This record gives sequence, C-alpha cells and structure tokens, in this order.
Amino acid sequence: MKKHRLYILALLLEVLAFYRYVLFARGYLFPWDFRGVHLPLATFIAASLRHGEWPLWEPYTYCGNPIFANIQAALFYPPVLLATAASNWFGADSLPRLLAIAVAAQVFFAGICTFALLRRIGAQPGAAFISATVYQLGCFFASQAEHMGAMHGGSWLPLIWLCVVELRQGWRWFWMALLSLALAMTVLAGLPQVAVAAFGSAVALALVMAAFSLGPRQLPVRVLTACVWALLLSAVQIIPTAELTRNSVAKFRAEWLKAGGGMNLGALYSLVIPNYWGVFDITKFHGPSDPTFLYLYCSLLGLALALAAMCWKPDRWSRAFTVFTLAAAVWMFGDSTPIGRTIFLALPVNVRIGIHPEYTLPVFALGLAVLAGFGANRWLRPRWQVAAGLLIALDLLLVSSGRSFNIASVAVEAGTTHDSLDGSTELATRLRALTAAALPPYRFDMAADVPYAWSSVGPLLEIPTADGCDPMAPERVIQLRRSFSPGERWGTCYQVVNTASPVIGLANVRYIFSKSPIPLPAVATIAGFTIYQNSHTLPRFFFASQVQPVAGLSDAARALHAAGFDPRTAIVEGDVPAGPMAPGEVQVVSYTPKQIRLRTRSTADGFLVASEAWYPGWEAAIDGQPARLYPADVAFRGLRVPAGEHKVEMRFVPRILYRSAALSCLALLAALWALKAGRTTGPASLAAHAAPAAGNSPPKP
Repeated sequence: MKKHRLYILALLLEVLAFYRYVLFARGYLFPWDFRGVHLPLATFIAASLRHGEWPLWEPYTYCGNPIFANIQAALFYPPVLLATAASNWFGADSLPRLLAIAVAAQVFFAGICTFALLRRIGAQPGAAFISATVYQLGCFFASQAEHMGAMHGGSWLPLIWLCVVELRQGWRWFWMALLSLALAMTVLAGLPQVAVAAFGSAVALALVMAAFSLGPRQLPVRVLTACVWALLLSAVQIIPTAELTRNSVAKFRAEWLKAGGGMNLGALYSLVIPNYWGVFDITKFHGPSDPTFLYLYCSLLGLALALAAMCWKPDRWSRAFTVFTLAAAVWMFGDSTPIGRTIFLALPVNVRIGIHPEYTLPVFALGLAVLAGFGANRWLRPRWQVAAGLLIALDLLLVSSGRSFNIASVAVEAGTTHDSLDGSTELATRLRALTAAALPPYRFDMAADVPYAWSSVGPLLEIPTADGCDPMAPERVIQLRRSFSPGERWGTCYQVVNTASPVIGLANVRYIFSKSPIPLPAVATIAGFTIYQNSHTLPRFFFASQVQPVAGLSDAARALHAAGFDPRTAIVEGDVPAGPMAPGEVQVVSYTPKQIRLRTRSTADGFLVASEAWYPGWEAAIDGQPARLYPADVAFRGLRVPAGEHKVEMRFVPRILYRSAALSCLALLAALWALKAGRTTGPASLAAHAAPAAGNSPPKP
C-alpha cells in the first residue's frame, strides 16, 4: 500500500471533508435515530463503564430491559465500545463526537478496502480510487448517518467481497478467517438487516463468480463455511438477541410489515436528480417514504462510468457485477416490484420479518462503485482517471455533504442531555428533584401530545420512565401500557391516554408531562410543558393485598385490562395460592441496575410485588436461599415471602450471555490460529493489490 499512499491520503481527506461539521464544528451531530436511539444507549454504557460495571441491565426505560441483548447498543462492537469508553476520559459531552469519529474511521476503512478490492481484480490505481470515492461518499454513507449500525456494518462490505475474490484461489485459512471475522463484525455492528445483506451478498457474489467462470464451483461452499464460522464468532450477540426477540414485540413485526418492505421505485430519480424528493432539507421533503431511502446519488460521472461498464462490450468481470448489482437492486426495492413482492410473500414469516430489503442499499451502492471503477479502467487513461476521481469527489462533497440526513444542528434542535430536556435546563432540574424524592427514583411518563423522542431519554437524564421507543420493546411492558393507551400488540411506544388508569400508578409513575390539560394536579409549567402529579402511585416494592393466579400472559393481560382492576391485587402466572395476603413493610437497602437489596417484615406469609420488568436471568434469594420469581401483573416480578423479617435480594445473572460468550471465544481462538497459520499466503496477497485476478481483469485502454 505504500506506493498508493497518495490515494489513501486523498480518501482520508474526502471523509474528513464530508463529515467536517460533526467532526470539527461545535453544535453539530448526526440526526434522528443517532440522537434518539444510539446516543441514549451509548450514554448508559459509558456510565456503567465509568462505575466499573459491565452494562447488562438498563433500568431507565420500559421499567428495565437487557441492554446487552439489544443489538442496537452494539455493546460487543469494538469501534463503538472504544469510542464509548473513551468518553469517560474526554468528558460526557464528547460522546457524540467520539461516536462520529468512529463512524468516519469506518467509512475511511471502507474506502481503503474498496480500493484494495479493485486493485485485486486488476483495475489501475486511478480506477480503484474512483470506486473507493463513489462508495465512501456515495448514497449509502451519505444518507444513512442516523443509523450508526448501518454505517458500521456497511463499512465491512468491501473487505468481505475482497475475501470472496481471494478464496477463488483455493481453501486458504487466512482469507477464510478474515471473511468470517468481517461477516461477524456486521452482526456486532448493531443492525441485523445490514448483516443479512452482507451475508447474502457474500454468498451471491460467490455464486455469480462461479456462474461466470471467475471462480471454482466450490467457491460458494467456502463462503458458506465462513458464514457459519461468522455466526459462531458473533454468538455473544446473536443468542441473547434471539432470546430478547422471543420476549419482545419484534416477533410480531410481520403483522405490520405485511409483505417484504423495500425502497420506493421513485428513489431511482435521485440517481440523476439528487434532490428530486426534497431530501436535502427535511422541511421541504415531499417524498413517498423515509427520506434516507430515497437517495441513490453517486455522482453523474460515476453513474456514467458504471453504465459504460455495463453496456459497452463488457468483459466477464463487468458482466458478473452487472448481474450482481441488478439483482441487488431488485432485492433492495422489495415489494415495490412484482418480482420482489412475489419472492418476499413466498418466504416464511419468521424469515421475512428479519430481512428489510431496503438495507441492501450498501450492496447496490458498492456494486455501482465497482462498476464505475471498471468503466474508468476501460475508457479513461490513468491521468484522466485521477482527474475523474477528484471531480467525482468534489461533486459528492458539494451535493451530498451537510444535508438533513447526515447532519443536525443543536441550535435548531436542542434535544436532550443529562442537564437539559428539549433544551430546557429548568425542566430537567425540576424533574430530577421531583423524582429523587424516592429510592429508587419515581418514574415519569408522557401524555400523547409530548414528543415521542422523550420516551427514550431516560438514560440521558438518568431518570427512569415506564415508556420507551425501541423495536425490541419488551412484549410484557407493551401489554401493560396498552391498558391505558390503545394500540396494536406490535407497537413500540405508547404514551399515556387514559390518565385515570390505576396501572400507571402500579408502574411507579409519579409524574406525567403534557402540553394540554389533563385531570391530575399540576406541579409546574416550564417551557410550554406542564408536569402533573399522579397521587395514586404505588411504591416500587410493596406487598399485594391478594393474589389472583392465571395460566399465562394472555390471561394476565385480560385481567389487567379489565374494568375495576385493583393494582393492589397481584395477577400472578404460576402455582400460587389465591386469596387475601398478609400486609407487610418493605425497606430498600440498596438499588443498582443489576442488584436490589430489600428488608421485609410481615406478620404472615405475603406476596411481594416489584414494579421492575420481568425477564429471564433475574434471580431472587431470601436470607441467602434461592427463591422463585414469578411474572406478576403482566410485566413485573413477584415473590412469595414468609412471615417475619427477611433480607430479600434480586440479582441479574444472564447465564445465556456467559454461555454464548464462551462459544464466541472458542470461535475467535480458531480464527486467530487460522490467521497465523495462513500468514504466508494471506498478508502477501493483501499487499499485492496490483496483482490482477488470473487473466480476467478488465481490459486496459
């Protein structure tokens, strides 16, 4: 790579220029989901690391949830984890910028690997530079900045394809291990839909190469073997996430997804007219769907070079990538085309809900970038290739950088920080003082006229809420919230509609925000929002007055949603005696996200209810002896406590994480051995980027 350092430097400067606002200017960061989803998760992880704890249970949203199993948190993805940990040295305010630096570094990595891929196939350095520029500044990385997991996952795609090209030479341990590691990284990056696209593209590329005699028939088998290896490497995330999916509303996604989803065909206009749908300024957006999936611009010159490679006397590599890229486009548009709709409806529901074909965008974008390099390699002389690459970079910087889908201004949208809520420090300070009157703090909630973004700001404020806004929302908590906010069972965020519901107090919600009047006592009006107090709030831990046993979740939900529900009656799933229970007293000794210690006192056997989310991995002990935890009141935990004074402890021990981590460690040791065993062929090939793949390189001018 030394002889190509000027190209590498140019690629670095392109990335720095493209993301210049979020990297170097104060008051700018990535928009939308970056602020509303990724930043709260990363904030909690950073706080846990600062306190010397591994983040396992996040107590601030949904009455608690397993953050390690939430794949969006990217807890096991090294770049995100390093950036998050580093914020504890540079200050909490540095976290958004450090996460942005991690994203920019990954985009630059994608550019380097694209350059290496084209050189390995046989393109000249200038043509490889064009491909790298088109991919790293093109439609995918320009439009998906809000989806941090997508950005990280898509950055591994060029290396994955390079490994597939290298494996055409035989079963080579270095490249097998490298391919499996790269594929595993797309899983750990935090957006499984991009990982599905990455795995699928690796297999599809191997099949296309074999079909066009660019690789042996065994090539797809080698790639499939690496895919299985990658799944073992990422077991530490996959297995806990699968358990969370079974316990979340994600399993109901097919009920609203219907067919397969996918990008709107109208996105094709943006190949030539980038702002056709008004995506550059969200206030002027007039498109039919998500603006981030209506942008395919990769520069006019880049598109022209790709079309030239596809249509004008293509060689085998060009024909292969033409078929591959067009197939990716069909898949990307999903049920927007008759072919895509037919395919997706034929898939099993459990497969269909995990695909999200619009996230095939990086596959299409990289395929187009590769074809642009092929076109430049065929039709432009080396000197003109460099000039064309610089012209494409300038075009993409001027057209795509600094747009609404890759930048947000704090001055325009203040958002939430630890000390301010929607830009108001007074509002955050007052809420913190009010909720801190109890140990643990009271929860707060939102009426329907409060911005949805407030549902997920608990980790930023370090103030708990019973709501949240996450596609992995716990099924039980959503069922509980549907008792005071009507909606489908697959919903992820239900704000308070029926403020008179006793379930609100059962969830330890003491304060409710609203813009319009609601029938509760008002505490304060600040920055256009009124804080109302719920006078029927139950303690976080209390003894139930009686127990109503039910067979399962559906029966418990019906009982909870029934008129006249008494929150002091514990609806318990399990073999517990029905009827009145003895009253008792509960004292909170200590409360941390992973461990709760209580002292209880009762004159007879009682039933303790904790308005903490029930989830596999929570264990209980009474006076040091194991005790059974029951699902209570649909979403919470219940515990039978004998008469007298006792020490009660609840601990979160996610054994599924430890077992899956052991599996990943074994697979990682095998990968490290394979990298070392194949060092004589692997690194040498990676360094020899100028060596074309045996006789099938794009013809030179």
